[in-house]
Amino acid sequence: MATLTVREVMTLAPLRGTYVLAGDSGIDRLVSGVNVMEVPDIEPYIKPGELLLTTAYPVRDRPESLVGLLRLLHSRGLAALAIKPLRYVERLPDRFAELADELAFPVLVVPGDTSFNEVITAVLGVVLAEHDPEPAHDEVIRERLTGIALAGGGLEEIARTLAGALDRSVEVVADDALVLGGSPQTPAEDTPAAPGRRTVRWEFPVTVAGVRRGHVLVGGQDEPSLAQRRLVRQACFAAGMHIAQALASIELDRRLRVVFLEELVTATSLDADALEQRARLFGWDLGGTSTVLLAACTTAPSERSLQSAARRTLGATAVAWLRGTQVVAIAPAHARAEEAFREALERAGAGPTVVASGCPAPTLTALPGSHATAQEVLHIAGVTHRSTTRYADLGFERLVLSLPPDRLRDFVEDQVGPLLRHDLQVDGDLCRTLEVFLGLGNAAEAARRLFVHYNTMKHRLQRIGELLGADLHDPRTRTALALALEAHRLVGPSPATGAAAGDGRRGQGRSSALE
Repeated sequence: MATLTVREVMTLAPLRGTYVLAGDSGIDRLVSGVNVMEVPDIEPYIKPGELLLTTAYPVRDRPESLVGLLRLLHSRGLAALAIKPLRYVERLPDRFAELADELAFPVLVVPGDTSFNEVITAVLGVVLAEHDPEPAHDEVIRERLTGIALAGGGLEEIARTLAGALDRSVEVVADDALVLGGSPQTPAEDTPAAPGRRTVRWEFPVTVAGVRRGHVLVGGQDEPSLAQRRLVRQACFAAGMHIAQALASIELDRRLRVVFLEELVTATSLDADALEQRARLFGWDLGGTSTVLLAACTTAPSERSLQSAARRTLGATAVAWLRGTQVVAIAPAHARAEEAFREALERAGAGPTVVASGCPAPTLTALPGSHATAQEVLHIAGVTHRSTTRYADLGFERLVLSLPPDRLRDFVEDQVGPLLRHDLQVDGDLCRTLEVFLGLGNAAEAARRLFVHYNTMKHRLQRIGELLGADLHDPRTRTALALALEAHRLVGPSPATGAAAGDGRRGQGRSSALE
């Protein structure tokens, strides 16, 4: 594998016009690969020796995090960071360039029209190259095979070229043909063997960055000669370059899709026609009313499992992507498949999962609103311990949480403060008793639900009335108490309640004074 420094990378055609912003004393770091940053939590996806390309879009809301990112990249042994002109971040943090110089970690600024895909192809074309002296008469074949890969030729063309040079049957196979969008090549027929001789096929691995990605099968009756093996190795290199380009293109396409989808659900003031056109270019049919779904997973499912789960449960037109351990999906509003999607994700290895869906979005430009409400619903689901919930089902909770928390806590304190403190101080269950009673409206039924004697229930209700100074037969009082209990569940205890509870635990005298 050829070596390449950051200084040499800057001389490649796709990076013409690139300059060093800071950290130029590390300009001779070795580059062994290329990566693109499209999520803030990039750490699981980077490897030592990589050149990291970014537009800074993932940290547009927290540009100060670039300083911590720089430390992380340096500690993980990356070669350099290349940033496009600051389209999403107005200015870099003050400490950023200074830290790059201290760490001798090169930070490059690339021209605004730089194609990340072309950069990946150019760098891989060098770092994957093998240096193997070959006879002069094989140079034409070697250049032809390399040219095929650089020109975007496929594995079939590589196989045909090698077969013509060797006068043998050749098959070039990618281990993951489906990922590359093709299928294994059909092997050419071997020349009939002479009587008593059999045709043998020799296998040569195709590797990319040390990982096997396919193989070349060469037929014939005799083992390939040393000269033929050199040509086969060159064909393996050309096939590896083709596969690397295909995989890099697929990965870049996936990341660009995620960037667009994130912009689609978070950005505002976007042009509807432009969004629809870009969505069509990616092959998505996002017409009609849609809904954003958020799934909080324990662990991130694989990309393939996620897409399979989304298609099965949300419909063929749904799109889904990963945001760390969170899954984001855009699905037709009529799908109503939150529970099915949750179960599918858990079967796909996501672990215990909570799924929330936002309000319907009649147009693509309304998706940020659906995303915002989905985040709100996901928060409420966590507070109320629900595994799935929808925006339309949380009218009461949304109404309560739309009020300032301090006002809600004051209301809770006014209505049920003494009751909350009583239960905390003596480990009682009067709040639960009141909640069940208000929900059923019948003391006898509430007693059965709580598995207590009816007389015990009457005593508890009497005690609740005394503590609160409230008439539990009054409809308005019952409504206010039910609202206060629900608000308490959503916003938590007030400082007064918590402090009094702490005092009660330190001395029962406080409890007796209340009672």
